[in-house]
Amino acid sequence: MGCGRLKINRFHVLLFITWQLTLYFAVQQFFPIFANYTPKWRCSNDTEYAKDCTLLEECPKESLQFDYKPFYSTVMEFDMLCGTRAYIASLISTFQFGGVLMGTIVCGQLADKYGRRPIALITLTLGILFAMSSGASPNWQVLMALRILMGTCIGGALVSVYTYVVEIIPPQQRVFQRAFFNWGYSRAMLTVVCWMVPHWRWASYATVSVVIPIIPIVYFLLPESPTWLMSKDRFTEMKQSEEKISKLANSPTMFEDDSNQEIKASKSKRQYSIRDLFANRLIAKRTLILWLIWFTAALCSYINDLNSQNLAGDFFVNQLLMGGLTGMSLAVIFLLDTYIPGFNRRMLYQGAQSLVIGCFAIMTLLMIFVDAPTVILLIDLAGTVLIAYTWDACFLCAAEGFPTEVRATGIGSCVSVSRIGALLAPQVAFLGAVWPPIPFLSVFFLGAISLFFSVIYLPETKGTDLKNCSEILITKVNPSKVADTCGQQIIDC
Repeated sequence: MGCGRLKINRFHVLLFITWQLTLYFAVQQFFPIFANYTPKWRCSNDTEYAKDCTLLEECPKESLQFDYKPFYSTVMEFDMLCGTRAYIASLISTFQFGGVLMGTIVCGQLADKYGRRPIALITLTLGILFAMSSGASPNWQVLMALRILMGTCIGGALVSVYTYVVEIIPPQQRVFQRAFFNWGYSRAMLTVVCWMVPHWRWASYATVSVVIPIIPIVYFLLPESPTWLMSKDRFTEMKQSEEKISKLANSPTMFEDDSNQEIKASKSKRQYSIRDLFANRLIAKRTLILWLIWFTAALCSYINDLNSQNLAGDFFVNQLLMGGLTGMSLAVIFLLDTYIPGFNRRMLYQGAQSLVIGCFAIMTLLMIFVDAPTVILLIDLAGTVLIAYTWDACFLCAAEGFPTEVRATGIGSCVSVSRIGALLAPQVAFLGAVWPPIPFLSVFFLGAISLFFSVIYLPETKGTDLKNCSEILITKVNPSKVADTCGQQIIDC
C-alpha cells in the first residue's frame, strides 16, 4: 500500500526520519556560528560598544564591559577575541571541515566496498561520542582535535546514509525527501537548542543528544541496501533484505520479483574506486561539473552562514529565520517538481544560482555605497534560501548521475570537494573584518563561474532508474556509443 502518487509506506517514513536525524547530526558543522560568537565591548559607560582590539588591550579589566551576550562561546572562554588568538577560532572551523573532507573520501569508498549500513552505524556512533566529548575540552587544542574527529564521522555518515536512502526510495520521492527533510529544519532546531542552552559546553551535549535514537534505528531496523547487494551479486542477502523491508513497510509487493535481476547485475567482480569516476570522457565530464557545483554551493553557503553574526538584528532570530525559512521554502521545489513535469534538475540549479548571483551583487553594492543594514538582512535571507535550492540540485544530480557501483564513492567525492570549499569559507568570512563586502563579493563571482559551466556541461538526470544506472561506468569505450542510463541526456562528447 502506498500514500497517493508518492507511494509512501511505513519504511519510507522510517528512512525520512533517519535522514533528518543524520542531517541534525551533520548540522554540527554550523555549531561554530554559535561557538565562535564574538560580542562587542567597551571600556566604560562613556564609549559605544564595538569590536575594537586596541581598546581591548588598553582597557583595564575592571572597566571592560561586554555587550549583551546571547551565547557564551569558546571565543570568550578561551580568550580568542583579538589578535592571533582570534584567528584560532576560524582555524578550528577550518580543521573541522578538513575532518569532513577526510571522512567523505575514505568512507565513500568504504561504503561502496563494505556496504552502506555498517559504515553509517560506525560513523554515527563514533561521531556522537566525539561531539559530546568536545563539550568537556579543557583547552582549544583538545577542542580542535575532537571537532576534527567528529567532522570525519559527519562526512562518513552523510555519504553512507544519503546513498542508502536514495537507493531505496522511488524516483518520485527524491524531491519530496529533499523538500520536507532538509538542512533548514535541522539548523532551526540547532538554533532553538542553543537558545535554550546558551553555553557552548552544555549546548555540545544537548544538541547531539537528540541524535542518539538513530543508533538503534540503524542497528535493529534497517537492513543493507538491496541495490548495493545486487551490485555485489549477493542475491540471497538481497532477497532477505527486500523481505525485511517489505515486512516493515507492510507492502508485500514493494519489490517486484524480477527474475532477470541476477542477469542485470554486473558480471565483473572487480572492486571499483574513485579512478572509475574518470573511466571514460562521459563520466569524467559529469564528475567534474558535479564537483564544480558542489564546491560552489559549499563555499557560498558557509561564507554566508559564518558571516551571519555580523548582520543587523537579533542573533538568534536571524539564525532561526535562516533555518526556518530555508526548510519551509524548499516545499516550493516539491510543488514545482510535482505539478510542472518540465521542471527539471538543470532548471532548478540554474534558476536558483542566477537569483543567488543577483542577491549578492545587490548586497555588495549596498555595503559599499549605502548604509542599509535591514535591507541587506532581508536580501541575505532570500539569498540563503536560494543557496539551499542549489544544494538540492547538487544532491539530486549526484545521486541520480553516478552508477550504482560507485554511487557512494561519487557522492563522497562531491562532498569531499564541497568540504574543500568549506575549508576556505572561514578564511573568506574572516576577511570580512578587513573589508565587509568581501564575503558577498566572493559569493557573487563564484556563483557566476559555476552558472556559466553548468549551462554547458550539467546533464539532466530527472527520473533516473538507479538500479539500471551502470552503463556509463562499466563500458570503457567511446562514450558516444554508450547508452547513458544515469540521466535522460547524453552529454555531447
